[in-house]
Amino acid sequence: MPGPLIPTPFDQIGRRPFLFYPPIVGIEHNEWTLRRISSSEVQVVNTKTAEELWIPRRFLGEVSAIEDPFLIAGLVKELEYRAGAVLPYRRRVIEMPRAVNGGAAIPYRRADSAGPAAVVGIRVETGPTSRTGKRLLTWIVAGILTCITAAEALIVFGGHRKSGREHRGAPQQEPVERLRVSGF
Repeated sequence: MPGPLIPTPFDQIGRRPFLFYPPIVGIEHNEWTLRRISSSEVQVVNTKTAEELWIPRRFLGEVSAIEDPFLIAGLVKELEYRAGAVLPYRRRVIEMPRAVNGGAAIPYRRADSAGPAAVVGIRVETGPTSRTGKRLLTWIVAGILTCITAAEALIVFGGHRKSGREHRGAPQQEPVERLRVSGF
């Protein structure tokens, strides 16, 4: 014996108008009123066109708690109205047109057709690709080499190296004080 039906948020809507979010694709005006609720579907009526739709309960989500400016009924999937029925909406992939000087289009081949599949070469580029990037990299490398050369020149010609005596701690000569010559 089936248990009692769990009330949906749609039971609380009553006769107030509401909006679906996301709106149903293929229907211009998105303002609805509730007509009937069954165990598997909900019937709604468009307030402008008086069009009636049955929406499966599995696609219905939550109803907004705030009614200002409109009451919003959520859908768990984007739906599409097509041929008098509401179905899940599938976005189609559209092939972009080829450039005038572009390569020839590879014809679509079925998986069960004989012969090897078409191979498309993919070139992986490394490093900077623009002129500005190449110039910046050149300036950075030149700056690093200049710093290394300047540091080496300071070490060799700048006298920063200590002589062997100073390094070992040999006593240094004390400056000679001028002797005062007194009258003898």
